[in-house]
Amino acid sequence: MSGERVTVAAGGAISVLARILGGLDAVSRVCGYVAAALVVGIAALILTEVFCRTVLNISLSFAWEYSAYFLAVSIFLAAAFTLRTGGHVRVMLLSQNVPPRTAHWLDFAATVGGVVIAGWLAWSLTAFAWKSWATGSTSATIDETPLVIPQAAMAFGAVLLTLQLVARAIRLLAGDPPEDEEARREFGVG
Repeated sequence: MSGERVTVAAGGAISVLARILGGLDAVSRVCGYVAAALVVGIAALILTEVFCRTVLNISLSFAWEYSAYFLAVSIFLAAAFTLRTGGHVRVMLLSQNVPPRTAHWLDFAATVGGVVIAGWLAWSLTAFAWKSWATGSTSATIDETPLVIPQAAMAFGAVLLTLQLVARAIRLLAGDPPEDEEARREFGVG
């Protein structure tokens, strides 16, 4: 497991930390797969809608609404795994033109900034989902989908991204690679 590489010699605490980081990586990977399945679900829903409208002259009332939910949820569920595999867009202009030690601390500072932003996003989305649950908010469509369902999934993805950013900061402090090189090779990232 990729979280096992935390190398600071502090006995059992590091072993526990490595297991936590490995578990976080595993959850992130599963969520990445779920996000990919949701993207396939979007394609299936839209193709089915096009077929039904064109051939059967009927419309599926839920196709466009659920496709939008699937898109939003897939973005948030995939974010943590994308971070771990180094798949997010990064501007390396500054870090490539400074000494490696400075680049390392710039990466750490950017990661801490990401923790703050992702943490705020996670908090806001969680509050948003909670409010929808407390008020029983539903979509304004005929399906009346409880909005807490897609909102809670988005909030979970944002929380997972925040935790993966914290894990990245820990790995940077420990001198471990912040990206999972095995996953990068497996998925052709970078």
